[in-house]
Amino acid sequence: MTLRSINARMEKVEKGLTDCSWVVCIFVTLMIVVDIFLRFFFNQPLPASWEISEILMPYIVFFPFAYTATINAHVRVSLIRDRMPERVRLGFDLLSNAICFVMCALLTYWSWLRFVESFVTGEEILAAIKLPWWFGKLAMPIGLGMFSLRYLMTFFLDLRRRA
Repeated sequence: MTLRSINARMEKVEKGLTDCSWVVCIFVTLMIVVDIFLRFFFNQPLPASWEISEILMPYIVFFPFAYTATINAHVRVSLIRDRMPERVRLGFDLLSNAICFVMCALLTYWSWLRFVESFVTGEEILAAIKLPWWFGKLAMPIGLGMFSLRYLMTFFLDLRRRA
């Protein structure tokens, strides 16, 4: 497979994770609205709605990371970089993508270990109903794993552009 076709497939996965993120966001919003409505009118709130939203929050945060990098929408300080010639700017990009890949890969590994530990021990969040805490911890290694792959792909695309 060529670099371009791998990149296109990665973009589809990233877009899918981003779509999943906004679906979770809408679900959490609706759940909170229903909880408030039931609490206000019937004095019967949804059990553990706060804890459920806490478990789902990492999916809203971590899933869109890679797609945001794909569309180049992350915050970037480019005061010095923009004043450099194109060749030097490309060198800065290669260096920053390599550093970001290593950092994200380390964070992915660390978060995977936290997820596995939580899953194996059957960790639950303290709530009115039983809720698996590991489910929330799964979002971080998935999101950061895709983020790592995005930085690696961007590194190779920039390397090909330099050649």
